[in-house]
Amino acid sequence: MSHSGPDGVVPDKPGVEMIARQLTGELICIGCGYNLRGLSIRGVCPECEMSIRATLLGIVDPQAEELEDLNMPGLSAYGILLWSFGALVACLAVWVLRIDEIVRAKSNVNLGLIGWVSMVGLIALILSGVGALTMIRPYRHMGRWVSMRAAIGVSSYIPVALVYAVIYRGFDQSASMRLINPGSEYLDRSVLRLGMFAGVVVIVWGIRPNALKLAMRSVIVRTGRVDRQSIYAVLASFGVAAVGDAFNIIGILSGGKGGVGGVVGDLLMQLHVVLVALGSVLITLGLVNIVVDTVRLRPVLMHKGVGLSDVFETNREKDARQGGS
Repeated sequence: MSHSGPDGVVPDKPGVEMIARQLTGELICIGCGYNLRGLSIRGVCPECEMSIRATLLGIVDPQAEELEDLNMPGLSAYGILLWSFGALVACLAVWVLRIDEIVRAKSNVNLGLIGWVSMVGLIALILSGVGALTMIRPYRHMGRWVSMRAAIGVSSYIPVALVYAVIYRGFDQSASMRLINPGSEYLDRSVLRLGMFAGVVVIVWGIRPNALKLAMRSVIVRTGRVDRQSIYAVLASFGVAAVGDAFNIIGILSGGKGGVGGVVGDLLMQLHVVLVALGSVLITLGLVNIVVDTVRLRPVLMHKGVGLSDVFETNREKDARQGGS
């Protein structure tokens, strides 16, 4: 049976360090922002009466001291934001082009959006690749293969950006009704989109390990207290659209739109429209979730997590400090 001391704290046992009850470091209440320094961890915030233990659970990361410091925290924090926002803007630009296409089909009004919107999307995609550069070697002690793998993934932005330019600044400016009424003249376009999907696969394969390691610096992500959008889920969404393009290619080659194998070909080409539209919606939603995740992650990357030793000391450390004063 253990016996407590005068202050109600069980004395240290050999080999065990007990945590002192009084906060000795800066700890900001998650309820109102009050500085809880000097208060008992068993108490409540004097301003909002939020349990101090709740603040500890929400802010303090027991593994903070174990996390390796980033080479350049600010660069990593804003680089991952540029990576996610750039990809989302490039995706939204395609949606604007499709909406412009529908408006021209229904009202015969040309809004003149193709040129500058496609350029905005291309620039955003390039900036996404620039942001991804910060994920090649965010830590000093990283395996050579892990860094090389990330570099290969980032380099795949080059062919993906080139294909994006050919499709949305080339095909889209010289043709009409690409999504609504696909035909045999769009065989090359579907082939290029499959090539873009292959490039995205390489990008995800390359940067995912480092992106995941950065995300795991957040205690709420590591402990599963917040939903995290999987990069693989976005890749699967690209795969749905890629299947649609594959159907379009097969449909065209089988003689769709009046050819010998017209019935099967036409069916596959209509399935292409459905799958590309579905995949596009899923990609957009996935990218929005990733942007939200990176916004949450930015302050975590900018500032090292609050560890146990940052907010309180052990009883032994407390006795040593008081004995030396």
